[in-house]
Amino acid sequence: MRVPTERKTWLIRCLALAASLGIGAMNAADAQQYLAGELPSSVAFPGPAPMEYGSPQDCDGAYGCDSYIASSPGLFGFRWLGDNGCGAEGCRSSGSDGFLGGGPCGIGGCPQGGRCGVFGCGSGGRGCSGCGPASCLSAGCAGAMGLCGLCSSPGSLLPGHLVQRMLGPLAPYSEGTGSQRWFDVYAGTIALARNNGFGGISSPVQDLAQTTAVFEETHLISTIGTGPGTPALYSSDLDLDKLRYGLELIGNIQTGPGTNVEVRYFGLNKWSDSRSVRRNSPDLFSVFSEYGTNPGGVDPGFDDTDRSFIHTISYDSKIDNGEVNFRRRWMAYNSMLQGSWLGGIRYLRLNEKFGFAAVGSQDNTFTFDQLRFFNMDTKTNNDLVGFQIGADVWLGLIPGISLGNEVKAGVYNNWAKVDTSVVANSVPGAREVLRKESAAFLVEYSAQAVYRLTYAWTIRGAYNLVYVDEVALAPENFNARDMSNALNNSVFGINRFPFIDADGHAFYKGYSVGAEFLW
Repeated sequence: MRVPTERKTWLIRCLALAASLGIGAMNAADAQQYLAGELPSSVAFPGPAPMEYGSPQDCDGAYGCDSYIASSPGLFGFRWLGDNGCGAEGCRSSGSDGFLGGGPCGIGGCPQGGRCGVFGCGSGGRGCSGCGPASCLSAGCAGAMGLCGLCSSPGSLLPGHLVQRMLGPLAPYSEGTGSQRWFDVYAGTIALARNNGFGGISSPVQDLAQTTAVFEETHLISTIGTGPGTPALYSSDLDLDKLRYGLELIGNIQTGPGTNVEVRYFGLNKWSDSRSVRRNSPDLFSVFSEYGTNPGGVDPGFDDTDRSFIHTISYDSKIDNGEVNFRRRWMAYNSMLQGSWLGGIRYLRLNEKFGFAAVGSQDNTFTFDQLRFFNMDTKTNNDLVGFQIGADVWLGLIPGISLGNEVKAGVYNNWAKVDTSVVANSVPGAREVLRKESAAFLVEYSAQAVYRLTYAWTIRGAYNLVYVDEVALAPENFNARDMSNALNNSVFGINRFPFIDADGHAFYKGYSVGAEFLW
């Protein structure tokens, strides 16, 4: 049977219109233009993006509803007025959110397939989806007058769609659960606290009972009165266990599928603390004279270090770290779990200084134009260079939010140096420098969380632990042996026994916060 040309044309247009309405991609204005022949048959109509969907939420004409619109900028999650086949008192059965009700309904109520209106509801009197006038029993519905979107959960008094809109800009950006962990540049601050677990200083007391005749270590620096005296100052009084802020930078260069070179720096963290004891009479004695017992006599101790009014100790420490790693990434079958392994070169520099200062006066009179003084500083430098390996594992809680753990460890060569200098009123200056090369060990762990704001920006927070072993620490290399500045006017006597101790360890803990950028 031959179809007349005019009917064929109308049939093609109606089929195209029906197909467009079936996927919700044509609005009323486009439909009228199409039926009037003002639009070509190949026109692309607006619609939801791939992998998205529309939602029956909006009304935008006189007392009626559209069928499917993706956005919902109206009050409480819907607009008040609509067109697209809506009448003055209701909507078609496929419509939603009419001014006077949903579906072919009016003020009195809505059939099963309807939606919420100002005076009518989807399926229950003046409530919504089983709600009554005074309560909400399902998400996204309200009781009083049937206002859609007033409640987001049973018993809630907040507008669900309104709250959704307010929190919407804070929702994590998502490319799906299979999005691979990657960023090009990271910058942030790293706050670390230095554990106080350092050893004592080397005292002049030698344990002759042992075959090696080792010198004893002590934390007691000075006493009030001659030994044993009253303890006045301990090296353990110094506290470095405070957060100090530094800088962390990371840059990634992709070298192939799932592989990249990572360059990282963190450091500039500095710790400093000091303690002092002051007396009105010159009765402070130091570890250098074994607290005024060696030498003893009428004027016990040494002129510069003992019979003092003020004793002060200080401790300074600084850390810098740089590394270059090759990282290979992997992803599990379910795409929620992914991670990487790495290998590379690391450099860590740990510098410290421990100082002791004493202030006295000639003839113990405390006359400021006749002050006696003593200053001794011990500086230690540690330069660690070596290879490390590591790995991280990430769990995608939801698209855009992930939790991860990373661990790195390595064995390094440590070039350690101890530099001791003394300046006193009876000594113009003396210096002692020792060096040692030995193996050191370092391990770092971090627990991380990321929140992706946009395609380009991600916020990252982490809790960090760093442990380094076999390093030279300043207090443990402070040598109080044979400080015989009263004998032959020499600060370092023949029984000085200089040494370098590179068996110390340092432990750091803290957090880091920063932003990742992806281009």
